[in-house]
Amino acid sequence: MKILLDTNILLDIVLNRAEFFDVSASVLKLVREQQIRGFVAATSLTNIYYIVRKERKSTEAALTAVNKTLEWCKVAPVNYRVLDIARFADMKDFEDAVQVAAARDVSIDIVVTRDTKGFHNSGLLVYSPEEFLETLKQ
Repeated sequence: MKILLDTNILLDIVLNRAEFFDVSASVLKLVREQQIRGFVAATSLTNIYYIVRKERKSTEAALTAVNKTLEWCKVAPVNYRVLDIARFADMKDFEDAVQVAAARDVSIDIVVTRDTKGFHNSGLLVYSPEEFLETLKQ
């Protein structure tokens, strides 16, 4: 099984967001244990760097977050084709559309995100971390 982890899931972990950390870490644990294949869109790495640097006021912390993400996940490339598909997608948020197009480009059908509404009209299965973990119990 291959999943795309939305940027917010990884930020929950690298920024130790108390309210979301445990459930996001549970999803990542499955990736790290190679029970599922976890991907991140290439653009998520720049977003992670920017947000971590801004919140932690540290370039070193930002680079560590990027390095950890690259250790944990495979990267779904973002190129002209992906961006071209994303710009015509019937989605409100371009960033989410890019992630969806990148996921499709590497044959991923599932997105795990805390912003499930943002992926409306994506044509992919979209789960919150809690919902995703629940589907694995079935």
